[in-house]
Amino acid sequence: MKTKSFLNFCLLLCLSINGYSCSGAPQNEAAQEPQDSIANNTGDEAPLAKTAISFPENVSILLPRQYRKESTDYPQNVKDKEWLEIYKDHQTGKWIISKADLKISYGIDICVGDSTMIVDSGHENAVLFFTPFEGLSKNIETVLEDKPLIPGTSVDFKMNGKNHSVSVFGTDNEGNTLSADELPTDSEGNIYLYAKNYKLSFSSDDTKNYSIAEVEEMHDVRPKIIWAGDLNEDGFPDMILDLSEHYESYHLYFFLSDKNDKEKPLKKIADAMVVFDC
Repeated sequence: MKTKSFLNFCLLLCLSINGYSCSGAPQNEAAQEPQDSIANNTGDEAPLAKTAISFPENVSILLPRQYRKESTDYPQNVKDKEWLEIYKDHQTGKWIISKADLKISYGIDICVGDSTMIVDSGHENAVLFFTPFEGLSKNIETVLEDKPLIPGTSVDFKMNGKNHSVSVFGTDNEGNTLSADELPTDSEGNIYLYAKNYKLSFSSDDTKNYSIAEVEEMHDVRPKIIWAGDLNEDGFPDMILDLSEHYESYHLYFFLSDKNDKEKPLKKIADAMVVFDC
């Protein structure tokens, strides 16, 4: 009887002291298997999806030119915006995008007697200025530059192992299709184009031919691809085109690829024109 009472007393003492069981483990903590979400990952979980970058909207561009104050294209709030520029470095021959070294001054256009804003860059070969957009790469890839866009021809090139082509169409005043072989040239072999119904279309290995630009009429101009390459690291060409309508104007088109659009990936993001007739 004494032995049984002694055992009961030991059991009660063991259970009560500091809340511990006789085994030494805390009573208020259930025994658990070690958990490690990384080490025990079976690979069945779906990976986190990358956020799709939407095609940029409301991108502004600015040309290194003189703007007349009374012109409809006179720049507004230039100093309030952040600008980048694309230019060709004259020492390395490489095309570069950097923060714009914008130089702004003011003057008078004596030809028309109008006040002007003169936009320039610290880089001699700056082509255009533009406001930043999501997806822009720090290191751009250049595939071609300074390629004429003459009716009856196409500019064909390869990029990332795929074929791409810009085809050109235009007519004369009578509506006859123009052919590059029949167009007059200057002493250096350059064609200064007179054309109507000028059209550009684009195609690649992955896309059917579709229209990207139309100009109703051109007078004594040299349309061309100023630059083509990859600005947003999607492996698809982006372009800057000179599609000026008149020899006393300058009209640049800025095209960017949209990898979310499989049928028409090359799209105009912005264009800007300066008129300097007298």
